[in-house]
Amino acid sequence: MQIVDLRGKLLTHKTKRYSTRKESDIRSIAIHHSLTVSGSPEAFATYHVNTNGWPGIAYPYVIQRDGTIYKCHDHNVVTYHVGNSNKHALGICLVGDFRTQHPTTEQYAAAIWLVRKLQQELSNAKEVKGHSQYPGYSWKACPVISMDKFIADLVNGVQKGDDEELKLTDYQWKVLSLNIQKLLDQKVITDVKWLEKVQLRTLTNSELNWLNNVVVMRLT
Repeated sequence: MQIVDLRGKLLTHKTKRYSTRKESDIRSIAIHHSLTVSGSPEAFATYHVNTNGWPGIAYPYVIQRDGTIYKCHDHNVVTYHVGNSNKHALGICLVGDFRTQHPTTEQYAAAIWLVRKLQQELSNAKEVKGHSQYPGYSWKACPVISMDKFIADLVNGVQKGDDEELKLTDYQWKVLSLNIQKLLDQKVITDVKWLEKVQLRTLTNSELNWLNNVVVMRLT
């Protein structure tokens, strides 16, 4: 899974700047939805700066409907997204209005993958909560999805060695390649990068797990 780096490329306020923290201050990961049926990091940055008067985009991470992950800030930047809990929380925004929409399968799986990755990198980020679960935000319809299910999916999918490349025999790589091609032909998945990674034998455990999540959710 790749993350598109947008740090330093999005609109920021002319004079205002976010404060910073130590990464060890981060105790939780906050899940948001954008409350818009579509959107992008660029659009959110423009709204947050020009309309809200904030220093920059509120979300360190944005996950598009197609599962693309965008990194918008360093982890030590304290952005505005959960009020008095900002200093201790890192925000992830899934594009969509989940009052009327659902996360796409790719988007949901990408969120699970990203949270796992962040918890490996940020040793104190033990909690994962929805926006409405933070103090003062019980009225907020965000992120609307079941956080109990999200956390259960997160826990059930955690494995050691996620970032290691798969170690398969020639025959196993061949079978995996044939199965990926079949999923592409059936349009269960649409991104040919999966076939390319298998052919190059660079697919990791976490990527295979992410792919399995997508396939399972599409077929159920």
